[in-house]
Amino acid sequence: MKLADFQSLFQERVLAGSGEADKPLLKKLRSSPRGATPETLLDVYQTGYRIRLADFVSQDHPGLRAILGDETFEALVDDYIDWRPSREPNARFFTTGLPDFMRENSPWRDDARAVSMALFERATVDAFDAADETSLAVQALADFTPEDWPRLAFDFDPSLTLLELAAGTVRAYDAAINEEEAEKVDAPTAGDQVEYAAVWRVAHESAYRQLEPDEYVALNEARAGQAFGDICQMTAFQQAGEIAPERLAQCLSSWFQDGMIIGVRVRDDHSSNTPSSA
Repeated sequence: MKLADFQSLFQERVLAGSGEADKPLLKKLRSSPRGATPETLLDVYQTGYRIRLADFVSQDHPGLRAILGDETFEALVDDYIDWRPSREPNARFFTTGLPDFMRENSPWRDDARAVSMALFERATVDAFDAADETSLAVQALADFTPEDWPRLAFDFDPSLTLLELAAGTVRAYDAAINEEEAEKVDAPTAGDQVEYAAVWRVAHESAYRQLEPDEYVALNEARAGQAFGDICQMTAFQQAGEIAPERLAQCLSSWFQDGMIIGVRVRDDHSSNTPSSA
């Protein structure tokens, strides 16, 4: 067997884990000088590889481990590794599929609170890895006249993600990363109770905070390119109810302060994509 073929077979068996397909490779391996069999030597690599993958998942999901408990979390990770052997040279891209796996497979898809935490934690990791953008200060609004305000539209940091989560998710995540005692951590609530959160990158770090329902609706509309004046009218038909201009202005100020906004433009009535300098 050529060296390249041997290396390819060895990598394949380490990625796939132990099984009957190991036999062709085992025939090519020799026992160690200390007497370890080829089976033992191969198992060291296969087991070590799975442990390393599990460690990557654990690093990205401290909140999920906290609410599931160590034993259940480790069972989840084992299932995930079996379902999705890593094919990426960067381990970062291995962990990103966990929420999708949970939503697609039993019994994990039936645990809304766990899926909610996994989605939230993926968003924080995605935000951390996003490219830096230059955010605007609220003083950028001084470049526009009062007559422009109803038609002002805003460009948001591409890392910004808006999430509808099981109630208690953000609190449980805070407790986990601050290493609070398990009995003091309120797990997310399953069922109809929800909370809303924004996750984004600012100052080279992931940032997040909970949103009130009306701000969640307004922020969704603003991200979609709706103008300031239109948002007040459109949200009247949403479950959050009509948002008064004063409340929307308060939300807008927060978005600037949080570093979410990277551009401001006057929306052309004939083309919502026509930019204006800020």
